[in-house]
Amino acid sequence: MAVRLSAADPAARWERDEHARGVALVLEDGEVWEKGCVSITLIEDSVLTKERAEAISGRTGIAGVVEGARYSAAALSFVLHARSPLVPTLRGDVRWFRVGAHEWYGGGLDLTPSYLDEDDASHFHTCLRELCEAKAGSAEVYRTMKQTCDEYFYLPARAEHRGVGGVFYDDLAEPWAPDFSLALLDAALSPDGPYMPIVERRRRLEYSDEQREWQCIRRGRYVEFNLLYDRGVRFGLSPESVERVLVSSPPLVAWKFKAEPAAGTPEAGTLAVLRKPREWA
Repeated sequence: MAVRLSAADPAARWERDEHARGVALVLEDGEVWEKGCVSITLIEDSVLTKERAEAISGRTGIAGVVEGARYSAAALSFVLHARSPLVPTLRGDVRWFRVGAHEWYGGGLDLTPSYLDEDDASHFHTCLRELCEAKAGSAEVYRTMKQTCDEYFYLPARAEHRGVGGVFYDDLAEPWAPDFSLALLDAALSPDGPYMPIVERRRRLEYSDEQREWQCIRRGRYVEFNLLYDRGVRFGLSPESVERVLVSSPPLVAWKFKAEPAAGTPEAGTLAVLRKPREWA
């Protein structure tokens, strides 16, 4: 992933941050991406806390997921915040978890534009639908994962979805889950995948200061979701991990009192879709 990003944005500055349970590659000050991060976390033969065990058992119903049980986990996650307000933010991850003889996967890939382009959204979702058909054997898998994505990335206090969605899944133990998860990671930054063709179409388009201001307001919603609702952030936030957890935040954000766009503007059109998700593929 870092190789692909460096090829697309050679001006970006990279910093490698290693810690006891993994490594993060942080991208900053690029021509295409203002900030981004690709990180890997690995936990081997650790012990479930009461809170973690209750959260997992409540979702999965798997016997043996109790306080004190031994577990292993791994995750690869990434986020890319573009400099241009016309290039959308991309977020994705794949997570693997094992407790005893049980193992399962989670992950997803979703798109957050400041300015909605319907062709971009259709392309992104079509690629994901085709991936589900090829690796999971069914377009129904895509429809289920899209609905889960729309439901998860939602800000109830704003009555808005964070972006135009994608796919999101948790506790997936199907035989095809490993191959599907690897294929999702490979497709994420592929030159002919769901995201990079959008970047190439948008990266050199001119934009105004007003569009940049709207991008920062929309980034504020991104931060709101992460801090108020995201399970991973709430679970992982501690004095030891705060920088690693918050590295997914955009570098510049804005909050403007009652920032409601005028009717008929591109900003209003984007907001209408974020308030009522659509089918794209």
